Amino acid sequence: MVDRNSPIPIYYQLKLHFKQQMKSGLLQPGDRLPTEMKLCRQLGISRAPVRQALTELAREGFIYRRPGQGTFVAPESAARLSQRTTIRILTYYDVLWMASLEQAVHHWNFSHPEQEVDLTVTMCPRSEFHQVLRRAVAKGEAPDMVPLDYVWITNYARAGYIVPLDTLDALWTRILREDLEPVVAHHNTVDGKLYGLPTQADVTGMWYRRDWFAKEGLTPPETWDAWLALLDHFSSPGMRQRWGHRYAGAFPIGTAAGEATLNLLLPFVWVAGGELLDEKGNLALDTPALRRALRFLQQITLERRAALPPQMASYRWWNICRLLGRGITPMTLGGTYEWPRIREESEWTDEADAVAHLGFVPVPRPSLDAPPVSSLGGTSWVILQQSPAREVCLEILKLVVLPENLAAFCGDGLQISAYRSLNRRLATTPEHPWLAKVIPLLSLARSRPLLSDYPQVSRFLQKMLEQVLWVGAPLEETVRQTAQALALLLEY
Repeated sequence: MVDRNSPIPIYYQLKLHFKQQMKSGLLQPGDRLPTEMKLCRQLGISRAPVRQALTELAREGFIYRRPGQGTFVAPESAARLSQRTTIRILTYYDVLWMASLEQAVHHWNFSHPEQEVDLTVTMCPRSEFHQVLRRAVAKGEAPDMVPLDYVWITNYARAGYIVPLDTLDALWTRILREDLEPVVAHHNTVDGKLYGLPTQADVTGMWYRRDWFAKEGLTPPETWDAWLALLDHFSSPGMRQRWGHRYAGAFPIGTAAGEATLNLLLPFVWVAGGELLDEKGNLALDTPALRRALRFLQQITLERRAALPPQMASYRWWNICRLLGRGITPMTLGGTYEWPRIREESEWTDEADAVAHLGFVPVPRPSLDAPPVSSLGGTSWVILQQSPAREVCLEILKLVVLPENLAAFCGDGLQISAYRSLNRRLATTPEHPWLAKVIPLLSLARSRPLLSDYPQVSRFLQKMLEQVLWVGAPLEETVRQTAQALALLLEY
């Protein structure tokens, strides 16, 4: 029923399992589901993913709860899963963004019983996502909608794969764009048209165990030297014995982590005073700032290798979440989007737990004179040009971004909103102390290079980082070779 080694979140595996049992008839209307505690014991998992799966099934109308009696399968749940117009979704295994879409479909079906829709979801690894999508488009079998990282939208828009939302509803799109955080609007707009509908935004930085730091009388590192000192501190035998951790720190570093590697390490170039693009918009790799950032990171990855997981270069981003959530390391580089995965790997269940155990700050910088900075991330829903259901897709996406739906999505998953009005509300609500701390970090966020050839550029840069920071390839030569290869690629 549940594969703990799968990249698909545990709660989503459980949710799909129950839906399939309803559709096949193994679970009938009125059947009682096992209690949360019984499911935890049977599956050997914490309560958080079980509770999340059941909560989302209840929101979507597939189950209902009777206080003091239990949780039951809703009437006609199987029929509702098999007699609907299908909207096809292609997504990666990390399905954070599916919750808000599924909730919107539930609202749509409640309001439009004569035009109910069902989501057919195909999942694949992130590393294969773009290849699978392009192959489907080439065959004329494109899905109706897909989630795209902000940084990919320019590429797909200029290739003609996705629909500008302005062409479907110009007035609604204009009003929506006015409420988007400016840096988010910039990422989702191509040639003056809005292509992506974002549900959340995230920023990169450093996660740390607030409870451990407090008991040690430590503060999170603001400078490079402070980070090195903390790595040495938590590498000592006494600290390892006291806290039971294996590694002093961890972060994605190789091609296995894909875009997460570049997204997390690019801010080190920025805080060193560098850019990846020159004034003319051309890639500028062979610069003093890039070399300075890489030399600093080598002090961690090459000189302090014993403080890091030996297989770190092969880790995906969720492997790093597992280390933090299970207390295997006290510090990681990551993004604010990672909380749901960290929660699954720990015994923490709510925002109060996050505030008590974790902290999140911008990446360290060379000195306090350098301004703090972060890299912007986020995911948007886009509609494919080949979709025969573009208008219905847009109507469902309108429900996704209704304030009450987005507030529930961002509040439950501790996600920064992509919308200014909701961020103001979440940042000033006593119920969300964690979000009040991280939403202001959005003002520090900068954009990764928005290039039509970004997918190829990103892969080259990921390989360069892995070679220089983990394999130990000569820094100057590797940077120069990567710059030359990218110059040839972009020329053609």
